[in-house]
Amino acid sequence: MEILRHIFLLFFSSYVIWKVCDSFQQASRFLGRHMPNGTRGATINAIGSSFPEFMTSFIAIFEYSKNDGAMFGISNTTGSVVYNITMIPFFVIFSCFLFKTLNKLKFDKVILIRDSIFLIMTQVYLMLVLSSGVINIVNSLILIAFYILYLIIIFNYPKKIKNTEKIHYDFLLENSKHIIKALKDVDLFRIFFSKSQKQNTLNSFIVLSLSIIVFYFMCDILVSSSYAISDILHIPSYFVAMTVTALATSVPDTILSIKDAKVGEFDDAITNAFGSNIFNISFCIGFPILIYNIIYKSDLFLGYNSVESINNLKNISIFLVILVVATFIIGKSKWIFRSFILLLTYILFLVYVGLEIDNFQTIPNDTMQHHRHLANFSS
Repeated sequence: MEILRHIFLLFFSSYVIWKVCDSFQQASRFLGRHMPNGTRGATINAIGSSFPEFMTSFIAIFEYSKNDGAMFGISNTTGSVVYNITMIPFFVIFSCFLFKTLNKLKFDKVILIRDSIFLIMTQVYLMLVLSSGVINIVNSLILIAFYILYLIIIFNYPKKIKNTEKIHYDFLLENSKHIIKALKDVDLFRIFFSKSQKQNTLNSFIVLSLSIIVFYFMCDILVSSSYAISDILHIPSYFVAMTVTALATSVPDTILSIKDAKVGEFDDAITNAFGSNIFNISFCIGFPILIYNIIYKSDLFLGYNSVESINNLKNISIFLVILVVATFIIGKSKWIFRSFILLLTYILFLVYVGLEIDNFQTIPNDTMQHHRHLANFSS
């Protein structure tokens, strides 16, 4: 019965995160209404919808440091990266099929190539850091710098991209939804503002902030339930983080991309996946570890067996980025076939992760100490 309780908590927190996405998207669309095509998805949407990953990493590192919390956060981020790069494009294409807009499906190849190159660079650097088994303050600063550089690039190149936002956002928050239904749907605009109030920058920022607060508390439930499930099933916590928890924290990214695809904003739908991944790797890992480095004045050591398992994903994750980019820039037909290739790729990833559990073995303390010595030496 204990495991059922924690599974229920996982579903509950995922449901709340999913529902809050509607309010978050309404706020982000208003705040990003003047951004160039493809920029809002890579910035406001990507950062906001990736806050579950950020909160999960932060909570795991500081509240579960004795239980290899750093690797839990990194594993969750890694799993989210694989999910985002395969399943979000799958859902975008499949949504276009359901909405009968496949004939309109097209993407800016310059944006896709730009983001994929930056994502691969970020992934390679992270894997190089992980291979040493230790993350110091310089590593965390470089990770954060990757995202800052990415922001500079997307706001300055390519400048020829024009604002293609077609929706007029100066509208009344008309909503006949009953307050009980609004609470059930976690509709933050309906809960905190009157039905006839105009949407503006202030209430959009308030809703965006409230969404992030909700993400934090739901992620706290996600992390504690994930650890409990791993203890009950006697499997490594980072495997749960890489699969179940990663899928739960990726709900906002998926919902936002589907909604963008529904209204024909295909560049934003896909750049949300790339931007989220770059944010996940650079900021969601780099910033919490930077704070850890500063507070404890110490490098962050990672479990040896955890590092070995994560490092095995290096070539896989880079291959996935190339596969997704090829899926969207080569040809303009057979979209459904391409989407199922992405779905199959993610299924194979889950199978791979499952097989890794059987290969997991506890590393003796003396081996762990030797690994830490090598990590210190290499840094």
